[in-house]
Amino acid sequence: MMERNLLSPFTLSEKNELQTLVENRKAYSLNHCELNIFETYQKSELVPLMFNDLVITSMLRGKKVMHLFDKPGFDYLPGETVIVPPNVTMKIDFPEASKLNPSQCTALAINQEEIHQTLNFLNENYPKADGDLWQLNYQQFHFYNNYELAQLINKLIHISTGDQLTKDILANLTLKELLVRIMQMQNLNEIKDHVNEYSTGNRFAYILQYIYAHLTEKLSVELLSKMAYMSKASFFRAFKLELGLSPIDFIIKERIQFSKQLLRNPYCSISDACFQSGFNDQHYFSRVFRKLEGTTPSLFKAQVIKMN
Repeated sequence: MMERNLLSPFTLSEKNELQTLVENRKAYSLNHCELNIFETYQKSELVPLMFNDLVITSMLRGKKVMHLFDKPGFDYLPGETVIVPPNVTMKIDFPEASKLNPSQCTALAINQEEIHQTLNFLNENYPKADGDLWQLNYQQFHFYNNYELAQLINKLIHISTGDQLTKDILANLTLKELLVRIMQMQNLNEIKDHVNEYSTGNRFAYILQYIYAHLTEKLSVELLSKMAYMSKASFFRAFKLELGLSPIDFIIKERIQFSKQLLRNPYCSISDACFQSGFNDQHYFSRVFRKLEGTTPSLFKAQVIKMN
């Protein structure tokens, strides 16, 4: 299962503060962005919503069904984010909303000039290894929050709703980091989703193909950098810059995901899952598993068995 990191829910409006029961809005304006908090307290269908700027929306409570780009509606739940280009209409269903179970989400509208400046800065100062340009991918508009993304959105909410004299400066710096994190996650997801479709002209796709094919074997940054025809330092730096995590962290995360598949087998022990997924120390395996999954391998296995 992909990671889904929850955001901190925002305090719900008092009854006398509500202007409407459907998409009641609180807005916090800054120099480069506007944070909107929307709440809905009754079932509704196909509620339209559009912004003039890029908007990054994140669910805090409840459930929506989103209709975007003439695609089938999809469930939108806490721990997930959707990005929408300027002047594109979202149509939203609220199938479960009620006064006792309201939906709540953020919508962060970002000034287009701020986005252009951030992209230009990255392309001029941190060009990608294969010469591609940094850009937002609107084909990947719905994704689960990873830890870094959730932390940044929480930080922006705190800054935007606070009263610091430096809030515009802090928000501007956090916005830049948020855009970078989103693009890194999109880069990684794009390669992972189509890793077998890329030609070896994409060096990171080629490296990921090799990692997946040899996931349980000994892998080193030195070996991978040679395969990418880069120095060890340049490879490590480029991989982390473009994909958002180091090569070693990527390998560890993928081994943990593979170990979870093994642990779903009732006849596979914790020790077997550890060594068969490429780890050589069970204590280290358990520690990393807990860090990434929030539970121990034994508790994960017990929960899987109970569910089955």
